[in-house]
Amino acid sequence: MKLKTFIKWSGNKSRHLRHIIPYIPDDYNTYYEPFIGSGALFLKLQPKKWVINDVNKDLINVWENVKNNPEIIIYLFEKFGKEFKPMSKQKKIEYCRNITETIDKMPYNITRATIFMLMKFCVYMGNIIIKNKFYFMGLDLHISIQNRCFFLEKNNYNNLNKVAEYLNSSNGLILNKDYKEVLNKVKKDDFVFLDPPYVEDHDYGFNYNSGEKLDNKFIMELYKEVKKLDKKKVKWMMTQAETKEIKNIFKDYNIKKFQVYRPVNKSYVNELIIMNY
Repeated sequence: MKLKTFIKWSGNKSRHLRHIIPYIPDDYNTYYEPFIGSGALFLKLQPKKWVINDVNKDLINVWENVKNNPEIIIYLFEKFGKEFKPMSKQKKIEYCRNITETIDKMPYNITRATIFMLMKFCVYMGNIIIKNKFYFMGLDLHISIQNRCFFLEKNNYNNLNKVAEYLNSSNGLILNKDYKEVLNKVKKDDFVFLDPPYVEDHDYGFNYNSGEKLDNKFIMELYKEVKKLDKKKVKWMMTQAETKEIKNIFKDYNIKKFQVYRPVNKSYVNELIIMNY
């Protein structure tokens, strides 16, 4: 069954799967993805045995509720749509800004998961964490210019139900831990796909996670972890930005390039696929 990502997330690999899929091993035991994000590759491969993880508690709250309560999420999306769609552009911004500012005080439940999903769909560039705080900058261009809300349409609801069906029919585990704890569970003949936040030379002003610090220390820790996987004879693949530091640190591995378009700076850049096989 064909599945799509169900949350707007920075670094979504949906458009780049054609570059990644050809390098996936044919056979493996358990699929591990410790930085799951939107799960584009995971939902494309649909492994029978899997462990997915992310340190972002809101993201994992979303995954767990999509798995366990898709019908309630759809109901809340429909309820939101009835109020949201008729509003003027300025009213939409005010409405979303007020809602976004309440997220931090909410318990991690289905209401928070649904609001988190909705606000990320509504906001410009999908980013509601600005300088470590929840904030709604402005409307997504599809809403602002075309008044189009694809996430409030039947196709999205059908996809949510299909994702829930897959998650419940396969043998999997959803975790909210430090990625190193997850990698410690990996065994020989498992496969690990690593799509960590990219360490680059510029700052876009938004965060993947509140309080997050990305620097070369993060990459060196990750390097040490993949060396442990090497010793356990585990196949792993990682995507990363093309920088001199990244290419130097992982120079002994198999590295492939692919080109992506960055809407933030309106240019094409290279990204890397790094493999130990």
